[in-house]
Amino acid sequence: MPAPSMHPNVAKEHYAIQKVMFFDINRFHFFVLLTWQFAIFFASQQIFPIFSNYVPEWQCDDGPLSKNCTVYTTCNGTLSYPHSQFQSAALEYGWICGTTAYLASLFSQVQFAGVLCGTFSFGALSDIFGRKPVAIFTMSMGILTNFITGLAPTWQILMAIRFFVGLSVGGTLVVVCTFIMEMLLPHQRMALRAFFNWGVARLIMTLICMAFPEWRASSIACALTALPALFILIFIFPEMTMGGLSTSEFEGNLREGRIERRERQGRLEEMRAAERYIAKFAGVEYKPVAHKKVEHNKVCWFNFIIRR
Repeated sequence: MPAPSMHPNVAKEHYAIQKVMFFDINRFHFFVLLTWQFAIFFASQQIFPIFSNYVPEWQCDDGPLSKNCTVYTTCNGTLSYPHSQFQSAALEYGWICGTTAYLASLFSQVQFAGVLCGTFSFGALSDIFGRKPVAIFTMSMGILTNFITGLAPTWQILMAIRFFVGLSVGGTLVVVCTFIMEMLLPHQRMALRAFFNWGVARLIMTLICMAFPEWRASSIACALTALPALFILIFIFPEMTMGGLSTSEFEGNLREGRIERRERQGRLEEMRAAERYIAKFAGVEYKPVAHKKVEHNKVCWFNFIIRR
């Protein structure tokens, strides 16, 4: 039995799905799952401070290896890092000991401040302007700022750039990931969690940092690796708009009869067109079904998140 629609402008089970792959995954679903993987790979920039703040043991001249800040600040000879595995921003800018040590923590805090702002702003924007344009904007800004991270000339500019990276991460989590969920069948989420998940995303990031053991090069490589998500969003994902109305406004107007019959029919035709496009791309036969009545849920999103 088809699952009820979670969003009034989204085709989830509105076309017939033929069992052509594991978990009923067809060609369209496969690209949706790939988008999820590359999107959460970009969102894994949340843990990039692990690499950017990496500091190995140091030694003064031929002295013993240690992480003793007294040795670091009083060394009059050559300070070296014999076993350094990664050239981090902390090493480049000296965020190790002394008065600048706090900047390593600030690097993370600025980024997570951006994530916070992105999560409560981009969701509202996607309700107003539609999932697809906001998702494309979010991913574009994220990839661009992540690329520019590798070109930052000073630590002050680096901090500002990482705020916008965090802003894009927040938008990706609430817009791109939601958009993807709306394109999948309920039982396909098992495949999403099992095979296209955060563990794979973090592994890819770790491998990139191993292949490019320098924070600037790895930042640029991470940005380029996330590009497939943007391309799929632009060229493959459909968009079904609500004429500039937010979800709640659309549902309220529909329920109270403020949307004219002709306008409702126009919205329905937009949905049907998107469904036909998805079925054609997937290589399956399109069979329209009746859409269930939209029910307005007044439960706050933050209550839902807390329960999870």
